Amino acid sequence: MAIPDTLAARLIETVKGHELNGSFLMLGRQRWIGSRRGASSRVFAQALADHLPGLSEADLVPEGATYSEPFFEKLGFASVDSMDYSDFEKASIIQDLSAELPKKLERKFDVIYDGGTCEHIFDLPTAYRNIHKMLKPGGVLIGHSPCNNWVNHSFYQINPEMVYGFWEATLGYEVLHCALQPIKPAHARKVVTTTNPNVTGKRPRLSGSLAEGGIILDYAVRKPKRSTKSADKVYQSDYVNRWTAPDQESTEDAA
Repeated sequence: MAIPDTLAARLIETVKGHELNGSFLMLGRQRWIGSRRGASSRVFAQALADHLPGLSEADLVPEGATYSEPFFEKLGFASVDSMDYSDFEKASIIQDLSAELPKKLERKFDVIYDGGTCEHIFDLPTAYRNIHKMLKPGGVLIGHSPCNNWVNHSFYQINPEMVYGFWEATLGYEVLHCALQPIKPAHARKVVTTTNPNVTGKRPRLSGSLAEGGIILDYAVRKPKRSTKSADKVYQSDYVNRWTAPDQESTEDAA
């Protein structure tokens, strides 16, 4: 798990655009890749100019840095932790996200970053429910998860239906943004958005064609200040619409 320039740009935009701060947790200890040549480095440079004027990559991350703690500290977080199942990369918190969560970790973090961890956890529902428990009321989950063209990378490829169906519809989170981000430098600006199935009643529709190569689901969701919903039962949005309006002719493809 690592942060290249394209995803660093998206992180800067999300953190600064929504004025996020406080206690920060990255799932896995994210390595720092930083700038590459081409379109993706220009996207990163533009994010710096827009949100951190006068600063360069060298101001954010010391030369030769392996991990991303300095980057998140420079973004303004008061504390930066990392969580992993193993201590092989010296994460500050050793915890299995698919296991029972200790009480001391509940409602502990203002922002959690899943930069490519949860898709590797077989018991994904438990991992997501534990993230929900760890976030403070009003806290934000930022996700960068493989969505398309990542065959055999992990157990799962996460898609927008998860953002809208689980985080928004089931748990009542506010979707701050949800987009499909190409990871190849040449296609860094070819971002595709989707419709919201909780609004349309149909599965998410793409705003355009996806670029070649791997696509990352780039999203951010905010936990409600007062949570009144349960994560026990989760259903896909368009099927819920069919069940509640059985006489309505479906325009969806067969499952």
